[in-house]
Amino acid sequence: MAHASAQIGYGLLAIFFGFLALWGAARIRGAIRRARNWLTIPGNILERGVGEPMAGPGRGYLPRVRYSYTVQGKQYENDQVFSVRGTGGTSTQMRKLVDSLPDPIPVHYNPGNPAESCLLLNRMGSYRLLVGFGALAFLFAAVQFVLAAFGS
Repeated sequence: MAHASAQIGYGLLAIFFGFLALWGAARIRGAIRRARNWLTIPGNILERGVGEPMAGPGRGYLPRVRYSYTVQGKQYENDQVFSVRGTGGTSTQMRKLVDSLPDPIPVHYNPGNPAESCLLLNRMGSYRLLVGFGALAFLFAAVQFVLAAFGS
């Protein structure tokens, strides 16, 4: 009985992480799809470099790029590089990325709120990875529940 309880607990935990992964995937997909419909205008890079290390394991780095652009006669400044905020990589990757950005640079901006902008549109890789993790978590949960119901 104790073994079955542990399997049910593992299954519930896997369901929690599966839903968390799918929630994150939905947020990433929404941000990417929304930015794909934005307009593009030339902007100027004001500052570029590698940001501080991100918190957490692996301690990746964010690109640090400050840029300006003008929409309907009003000037804006922003520092969001990717359409999904918080996208980064190793220090070397981020240095290579920021050094390769052209100036002037195409700025993607939200026509409904021109202060919202980014320089680069994320690919769907993170979305697919999270969907895959969520599916595996649900599969693991199903296996745990079957084992708890029918014995191991």
